[in-house]
Amino acid sequence: MNESLTGRQGLILKFVEQYTVAHHYPPTLREIADHHGLSSLNGVKKHLSALAKKGRLVRKAGARRALHVTRGPSQTESVSVPILGRIAAGPPLLAEEQILDRVVLDKSLVRWDRPFLLKVKGDSMVGAGILDGDHVLVKAQDQAEPGELVVALLDDEATVKRLSRTADGYELQPENPRYAPIPLTPDGPAVRILGKVQGVLRLPSLS
Repeated sequence: MNESLTGRQGLILKFVEQYTVAHHYPPTLREIADHHGLSSLNGVKKHLSALAKKGRLVRKAGARRALHVTRGPSQTESVSVPILGRIAAGPPLLAEEQILDRVVLDKSLVRWDRPFLLKVKGDSMVGAGILDGDHVLVKAQDQAEPGELVVALLDDEATVKRLSRTADGYELQPENPRYAPIPLTPDGPAVRILGKVQGVLRLPSLS
């Protein structure tokens, strides 16, 4: 994306970058707000969402301090990442009929083949920092290790969960105590791993 930054966005981006260099981890929303004299965390979130949309930073999944600054779009290559809609069991994962839209991201964020984005519905993964309406950035693959965040096709519904090992095998674990794990058993629903979650993007223009 070649969109320019507003003055406030540029200041916030510079602060995140300098803070990360100095502390070896990125700042929290509160630290960003305090540094810039902002009373509302929602204001900070809007600026960060705009920076993410412009490909200048990404928020990694599952962590409180999880901002990663990318290089400016003029300094690096970009990649067009498809946003998948309702995923059908029959067609290939990245078939054109399953692609709703595309977003151009800094290639430093997508260092693998066959990336895709999927919009999250519901609050089952709030404990991992993945909220309703977020888009997860995914590396398409059909296998995963226990503990990894995955996108799985559960019957005819794509879902984001953590793959966990149990005494009887495996289960898809939500990150919200209101929801029960989904056991992966031979007599249970048909499950197929579609990919591993690499990060989370907030794309307000696509909400």
